[in-house]
Amino acid sequence: MGLFDMFASGSDEPQSPSMRDASDDFWFGGTGVRSEIGVEVTVARARRVPVIRDCLSVLSESVSSLQFGAVRKTSSGKTERVDEHPVVKLLNNPNNRHTAVQFIYSIVDDLSAAGDFYARKFYEGGELVGLKRIEPGTVLLEETVEEIKRFRFTDKFGVEHVLLEDEVWHIPRPPLVSDIKGTSPILDDGKEAVAVAIALQRYANILFANDATPSYVWAMPAGQNFKEKGDKRKFLDAIGRWVGGKNRHRPAVVEFGIEPKRLGLTSEEAQFLETRKELWLDLARIWGVPPHKVGILDKATFSNIEHQSLEFVIDTLRPILELIEQSVNKFLIEEDDVFFEFNVRSLLRGDLKARYEAYAIGRQWGWLSVNDILRWENENGIGSAGDRYIEPLNMVPVGSGSDRRDGHDGVQKSIAFLRESVAANGGRPRLEIIKNAA
Repeated sequence: MGLFDMFASGSDEPQSPSMRDASDDFWFGGTGVRSEIGVEVTVARARRVPVIRDCLSVLSESVSSLQFGAVRKTSSGKTERVDEHPVVKLLNNPNNRHTAVQFIYSIVDDLSAAGDFYARKFYEGGELVGLKRIEPGTVLLEETVEEIKRFRFTDKFGVEHVLLEDEVWHIPRPPLVSDIKGTSPILDDGKEAVAVAIALQRYANILFANDATPSYVWAMPAGQNFKEKGDKRKFLDAIGRWVGGKNRHRPAVVEFGIEPKRLGLTSEEAQFLETRKELWLDLARIWGVPPHKVGILDKATFSNIEHQSLEFVIDTLRPILELIEQSVNKFLIEEDDVFFEFNVRSLLRGDLKARYEAYAIGRQWGWLSVNDILRWENENGIGSAGDRYIEPLNMVPVGSGSDRRDGHDGVQKSIAFLRESVAANGGRPRLEIIKNAA
């Protein structure tokens, strides 16, 4: 039996009713998958590993805190916000129990843990008015011969439901299994790493539950035994006094020639801490979460944390956001010219000084107005005057410099001519000359 086999959730042999323990994780773990080291992996059990829980929380909290909205593309190629679009209202108030933050948190959490998000659609008068999340672990996803997805699940009241594709909003996480089901980072791609994390956590629990002391065997020299009646009981009582209560860790005097011999390895000899730290990095890598986001700061510095934060938005969050956005566009929005999107600008704002310097550059070079900047800072605009755009006076189109100089010289010559005409006419302007000059 290997090290990790000792901490598997249960043996493969059936247990008799008298051997079943109601407190065993086996009865509360849900449906899981068996790993190579014999540990059963479930989403619920994996959440109890701190670094996994941190990864799921970081992803879900980052996305659920973003503002979102709908935009419409106009005929001129520009875009305009559609704040009152039905899909915006739907996601802001998906049902009578959950807020927008809670609902979007559940979307990201289910995708990151189970690989699939399911929500039942509710209609009134042919209009989609509500969405209610379905627990991924309860859904049996099937496909009919007509290539229509069918969802079977049992709700918390024990009622079984069978819904078709147009009754459920389903977001599968790529790569797809059988072209219909998503891939779970916990149950599929990262199953073995998660299993080792669970085994290490169990090992740590058992280690500290047993006083963090390596296992020992008390050996009596060959051919020797307890001679007097009651010697064995006397020895066992002494051992009980030495290893328990206030006498724990105190020196013990062993009689009858019995010597303690250590079995197994200490946590240092097994490199337990180093193994756990490397495993944490592997788990964070499964979700693409930077180590500093889950509290691993060994190699973090002030400069590279800023770059890692940018990479987190670009490389980690962007695929999740696009997965949700395109699913909303395809299955919840009927118009072809309206698109749903998250606003990630708040995650890329940087510090105050850098942000204001960026605003100054955009304002001076003409692609930002005062109201644009105030909107980015969630402040009220200053009216129509704040919509004006400016640009430097020394900036002209390429090749137009000579034309402007020629025009300037012509204006100066015209002014000089008018002055001479006025002087020649006794100080009175000649209207026909002014008209011709114009």
